[in-house]
Amino acid sequence: MFEGKTFWPQGRTMVVLAAATVAQAQSLPTHVNTDPLLKAARQQLAQKHFVEAKRQFSAFAAAHPESVEAQLGKADAELGLHEYDDAEVGYRAIVAKQPQMWLAHKNLVVVEAALGRWEEFDRERAILHDARQRGAEGISARESDVIDSFNVAGQHWIVRAYDEPSGRSLTRYNFERFSPDGRVQAFLSLESASAAAAMVGHPGGPDTPQAGAAAPAIRDFALNWYTGQAHGIVRPYMGAEPSYERVRADAMRWIRQQSATAHQH
Repeated sequence: MFEGKTFWPQGRTMVVLAAATVAQAQSLPTHVNTDPLLKAARQQLAQKHFVEAKRQFSAFAAAHPESVEAQLGKADAELGLHEYDDAEVGYRAIVAKQPQMWLAHKNLVVVEAALGRWEEFDRERAILHDARQRGAEGISARESDVIDSFNVAGQHWIVRAYDEPSGRSLTRYNFERFSPDGRVQAFLSLESASAAAAMVGHPGGPDTPQAGAAAPAIRDFALNWYTGQAHGIVRPYMGAEPSYERVRADAMRWIRQQSATAHQH
């Protein structure tokens, strides 16, 4: 465990988002149809009235089978309802028509994680990574993606991935737990072990890479935990970056252990 007075590490960007649902509203195209029926369906989706949103988007899609927005809205509502198999069918139909609909690919990542289909999960993430590497329009290597959401030990966690290592600790994944009002209560990070240790030991932390500069290569990885009062190491990883599936399993095991320990006191 790291020693000394603890704090939210400087240089880390904490993303605050609603913890109830992952990606249901992130798929709306830049140019949206102004049809009042679609507008009403989007409002239902934004208000998390997923059953009604699905009904309205389905009706519009039946009358306008060419409407990708209606198909996308229906799939997003199914994701909000945790109807993952139906959502997968919808998103795959969309990317078959529009292979560069990156937001549909992002939501497929969330769907495949929920279904535990890790080969498909990795395949969708590879599509997004390749798009970023070649500078495809509509997607950036500097942005992060919500890739997973799960409940364990009565706690809701959202997982965010960084295509390029982020911040002074060179973060690849953040597992984030939120309070009901949307504030971060705790998080676990897969990051560079040496960069994270340097950041904690020296509040200024290592230098942040300049904009446009290539992210430093990570030669050591660790899954670390942080709260407003404490921080420490869940486990280090030797060699190459571990798979997300492995890190996820380690994170969930640690959360269960901490919850069990807390209930014993």
